[in-house]
Formats: sequence, C-alpha cells, structure tokens
Amino acid sequence: MGKKFEVSYKHFVGLGVGVLVVFWLMVLFSDVLNVFGTREIYSGLNVPFLFDFLFKERAPVEMFQWFFLGIFAVTCGVLYGRLDERDRKKEGIFWLIFGVVSVMMLMEDAGNIRHFVLREYLSFEWGTLNVLETLYFGAIAFLPVYAVIRYGKLIKKSRLTAILLALGFLFYGTAVFLSGPADLTPINRIIGNGFYEATVYIGGEELRELYEETDERLAEQASNGFMDVRYRFIDSFLEESLELLGATMLMASAVSYGEFIRE
Repeated sequence: MGKKFEVSYKHFVGLGVGVLVVFWLMVLFSDVLNVFGTREIYSGLNVPFLFDFLFKERAPVEMFQWFFLGIFAVTCGVLYGRLDERDRKKEGIFWLIFGVVSVMMLMEDAGNIRHFVLREYLSFEWGTLNVLETLYFGAIAFLPVYAVIRYGKLIKKSRLTAILLALGFLFYGTAVFLSGPADLTPINRIIGNGFYEATVYIGGEELRELYEETDERLAEQASNGFMDVRYRFIDSFLEESLELLGATMLMASAVSYGEFIRE
C-alpha cells in the first residue's frame, strides 16, 4: 500500500505560483514576443492585449484569488473548530478573525463594493477618492492586524505559518499601496513606464505603435479620464499578480497550521 495522499501547504503554494507563472509566460509569448502571430487573436478587443484580458477585474487571475480566499475562509473555520475542541480558544479566535476578513475580501473582490459606493453611488475627485479607498482598505486591515497583535505570539509557535502569513501581508499590503497611496505620488507612473519600456525593448517598435494606437483609441472613447497602457500594467498586471500571491500565501498559512497542530 502506498502512502495516503494528504493535502499540504506546498500544493497550494505550487498551484498559486504555478498558475501565475504560466499566465506571465503566456503574456510574454503573446503580447511581447508575438509568437506565431498570436497578437492577432486579440486584435478585435478594445484593449488588444492578453495581459489585460487575463489580469483585469473578474478575469481568470482574479477568479483564482476568489478560489483561494473561499477555501481560506473554510479552512479558517475548520481550524477554529479543531482548536476550540482542544481548548485552545485564543488560537482559534485568531483563525476565526482571519476567516471573517477573508469573506470581507472576497465580497470586495467579487462584488466591487468599494467601486460601487465611492465611484458610482457617490462622486469624488481623484485625490479624495484615493484617500477614501486607502481608509477603506485600512478598515479591512484593522482586524487581521489586531489578531496578529493580540494572538500572534501563539501562532508564531509554527515558524512556517508565521513566514507564510508575513508574505501574505507583504503581497496584499503592496497591492493596496499601489491601488491607493501610490496614485498620489509619481511611483505608479514610474513603475508603469518601466513595464512599458521594458516590453517595447523586448518586443520592438511594432509593440510601441500598438500601445500608442490603443491609448489614442481609449482617449477618443473616454468622456472623462481613462486608463492608458502604462497604468494598466499597474492596475491590472501588477496589482492582480500581487493579490493572487497574497491569497496563495494566506491559504498556505492556514493549511500549514493545520499540519502543525496534527504533529
């Protein structure tokens, strides 16, 4: 008889990182290198780039985030139940808080509550909007920060779990910074321009011309502001990559703690 298969945190890390690397390679081969003329497949789209199709809101990358956040919420609930049975209530509360936060994050990602309230129902100028969005994310971040401060010493017994949680915080924190505060500084423009010029350097002037044509078309269609290609590298490609990595590490942290308490 072979050894019984057990799900490990490594499986989730491998899945999340593996999916992201595959999508990155697809973007490289299609958008940048135009292998086998694959850019033509997306030429009819308003934004004719695979990276925009894969990484925009409610697209494949974000759907993987939903998957990880949903499983993370369930896993946190299971951990709470198991720890409560063992009279380790404080550790259980830690994971219960993270489970609640993961549901809030899933509602935000899937339902775009922030966009509906701040951009559609209410109307604010760009600077005020970014400040309010930062405060909104700060409110969501308060619960896990409180959990870490209040109960983190107990969770640190598992060094692996602590590292995975720290990585999850780092990736999500960076994504939040780029989504809000960084828009008030030149940082996003610098990063977006870096992606723009790097891909043109690899893909050639034909790619630059396609970028410029896309920006011109989007500008003509827009009644107010619009997201140009440079900003889409930040808002779609980079932010969604970071969020998927964050969700992956959070999911892996919960599974690793389940393995820890079984030992």
